[in-house]
Amino acid sequence: MVDAILDAAAQVLRKTGYDDATTNHVAEVAGVSVGSLYQYFPNKQALVDALIVRHDAAMWAAFTTHATAAIGRSFTETVYAVIDALFAAHLVDPDLHRALHQQVPRAGAHAVLAETTRRSRALVEDILRARSGQLGEVEDVPMAALVIVEAVEALIHASIALPRARAELLRVHAAKLVLRYLGVPEP
Repeated sequence: MVDAILDAAAQVLRKTGYDDATTNHVAEVAGVSVGSLYQYFPNKQALVDALIVRHDAAMWAAFTTHATAAIGRSFTETVYAVIDALFAAHLVDPDLHRALHQQVPRAGAHAVLAETTRRSRALVEDILRARSGQLGEVEDVPMAALVIVEAVEALIHASIALPRARAELLRVHAAKLVLRYLGVPEP
């Protein structure tokens, strides 16, 4: 029942946005009484918070699945794999991601999103440290990881509104940007 309610909440958020979403509408779409919904979620914000956690877990799973493609590859291939992983995470449910990212009050979502960003930066830091001998003039690895993750995430958010072919091209340009920033020659 919880999954049905969360699925309905996602559907409502995608369609109406956060401000117009109500627990009554979510219950109706889920095919449950509002009383049943309240057994699991005391209010709209608790429902949305649970949806954020579920969406974040799905994004993290997509990210780690794609990022493992970097294992044992050249540094250039690793950069492309991590860029692909960041894009794949954001393609889990882009309409829901947009609604959660742009419309939901930041207090509830901020902690979850900040933790995901921290984990992404930590993974990028680990990759950079493992390849420190191949980095150009980058000396501050944590700062480089922050720049890479934040820059690529901004490009990803811009790509969501683009046609698929343009978004794919942007992914390639993002990888080239990161490689040049790191001082890594392309093959």
